[in-house]
Amino acid sequence: MKQLLLCATLLVSSLSMAQHQKYTSPDPQQPPQGTPPTFPEDRQVPGQEPTPPLPPDEQAPPPRTLSTEEVQQQITSHLSSEPDLANTNLGAKVSDSSVVLTGNVTSEGQHDLALRIARSYAGDRKLVDKITVRQQT
Repeated sequence: MKQLLLCATLLVSSLSMAQHQKYTSPDPQQPPQGTPPTFPEDRQVPGQEPTPPLPPDEQAPPPRTLSTEEVQQQITSHLSSEPDLANTNLGAKVSDSSVVLTGNVTSEGQHDLALRIARSYAGDRKLVDKITVRQQT
């Protein structure tokens, strides 16, 4: 009886060791889990084509500057198409040096959103805020 109990104990302990080893040792057939290693810029990533550098005498072209009319059209179209600014009467008047926002909104959130939209297209132009925040009663 003692031998049977000893054999059963050895069998259970060896099975638990095998299960423990199964979950703790990495499988060489599977890729490692976690963050992939980063490569220095001078080394090529395996499987990726190298990107040739720009020749020293060539530079990227400067970004195209939008005209006053294009800036005004973009700001007004984005203000009118923004769902969070529905039922507001916002307008923008754009000149070479400034963007003037006018109209009424019902919350500070709408006011901030309108300013962010205008600022994203204004470029170097000064942003003049003439928006009125009117709390609904």
